[in-house]
Amino acid sequence: MIVIRHSAVLFWVAMLVFAAVTIGEAATCSVPSVSHPTIQSAIDDGDCTEIVLAAQTFSESVSISRDVTVDGDSTTTTVIKGQVAVSSGTVVLQGMRIDTSSPTLAGLFSEALAVSGGAQVSGSNLVVRNGTILFADGFESGGTTMWSMEVP
Repeated sequence: MIVIRHSAVLFWVAMLVFAAVTIGEAATCSVPSVSHPTIQSAIDDGDCTEIVLAAQTFSESVSISRDVTVDGDSTTTTVIKGQVAVSSGTVVLQGMRIDTSSPTLAGLFSEALAVSGGAQVSGSNLVVRNGTILFADGFESGGTTMWSMEVP
């Protein structure tokens, strides 16, 4: 006859719950949403391994320093009006326009997409527009492929 003590069962249940929380799962996070109203809030959430942007214009600059994929709807419907700065990690950007060429942003950013610190950026269906500067310092060396560009 096997006797299972209540405390032993509770111990193993607690260990399973702890392991599930510790391991965590990769998450797809939508922006905007209640938990992630901005792109930066989703980037700052380490559980968000894929960030899906709605078809809208986002007036914010973002800083990325970790591995993440950011997916927009398309270059005509998902627009980031601000700088995207990538300082480390492997980052995939696709289906969006990063645009700092508007009169209200012109001159504020020397680079619409700034890649530094050995970061690797890749993606597709991406337009980067910043006045007449299409790709800035470090961009070509960041492992980029399949880029679109638009001359203002």
